[in-house]
Amino acid sequence: MAESPSHALGQIAGYTMEQAFFDMLLPVANEFSLYVDRQGPRLARGVRRKVSWVDDHQNKHDLDFVLERGGTAQHVGAPAAFIESAWRRYTKHSVNKAGEITNALVPLRRTYRYERPFLGALVAGEWTRVGILNMESQGISVLHLPVATLADAFAVEGVDLNFDEHTLATYMSEQVARWNEIGPEGHKNVIVALRKEAAEQFVGFIDRMREHLSRKVQSVSILPLHGLARLAVSVSEALAMLSAMATVAPSQEALELVRIEIQVRYSNTDKIDASFRSLSEAILWLEQNYLDS
Repeated sequence: MAESPSHALGQIAGYTMEQAFFDMLLPVANEFSLYVDRQGPRLARGVRRKVSWVDDHQNKHDLDFVLERGGTAQHVGAPAAFIESAWRRYTKHSVNKAGEITNALVPLRRTYRYERPFLGALVAGEWTRVGILNMESQGISVLHLPVATLADAFAVEGVDLNFDEHTLATYMSEQVARWNEIGPEGHKNVIVALRKEAAEQFVGFIDRMREHLSRKVQSVSILPLHGLARLAVSVSEALAMLSAMATVAPSQEALELVRIEIQVRYSNTDKIDASFRSLSEAILWLEQNYLDS
C-alpha cells in the first residue's frame, strides 16, 4: 500500500525536528563524555538498527536517543538519558502518544534507578496541555514545538506544512515533492531555520538536561541495622519491649548485622535509597556506581 502524503509529511517533520535536536545534543554529550545512540548501524547491536532497552518486567522499548556513560560503537554503556520524540498533527492522536511515551520512559527510570537517567520528550505538532502535564508530572522534561514553529522553518524553502484533515491529498503530495526537490542543501536550510525559530525552547531543554547531568554526590548516609525485628500486637506491648531494650545489655543476636540502608544525596536535591543484606553488597554497589563521583 502506498504511503499517504499526510503520513509522508509527518515523517519529514519528525526527521527535521530530530535532526535539529541532534545537532544541539552532540555538544552536551561531548561536554560530559557521553555516547549518543540513535537509530542506525552500531556494532554493539549487530544487525538491528533500532535503539531498544528492556525494563525490569522484560518489556522492550524503542527509543529515539539514549546518552550512555562509557558507551562506544562496540560497547553499550550505562544510561545517562532516555529521550523520545514524536510528531502529531492532531490533538486526538497526541493524547495516546503522551501515554505511550510515559509508559516507556518511567519503567526504564525505575529499572535503571541507580543510574538515575534524565527523561526527556521532544514533541512537535498539536499536543494537549493535559498530555504535556501528564508527562511532566512523571518527571519527564518536555520540549514542545508547535505546528506554527515548524511551518515557519519549512517556509524558508517553500514547503507548506500547514495542512489539516480537509487539505487535499494532491496539495500535500506537492509539498512532499517540493521537499524532495530541494535536496540535502535545502533540508539543511530548514533544519537551521528550525533551530533559530525554536532557539529558546531548545536551549531551555538542553539546560535542564545539563543541570541533571552535572549533579554531584553531596552526601552518603549509611545506617547499619542490627538485631531481629520484634512484632508487638499492641502499643502497650511495644512500649514494654522498648523499655526492656533500654535496661538490658544487648545480646550477641542484637549485635548481628541484619541490613544496611544507604541514601545518596545529590547537589540538585535528587536522592537514591538502597538497602543491602551484607557489607560486601553495599561496598560493591558504591564502588560500581559512585567511586568516580
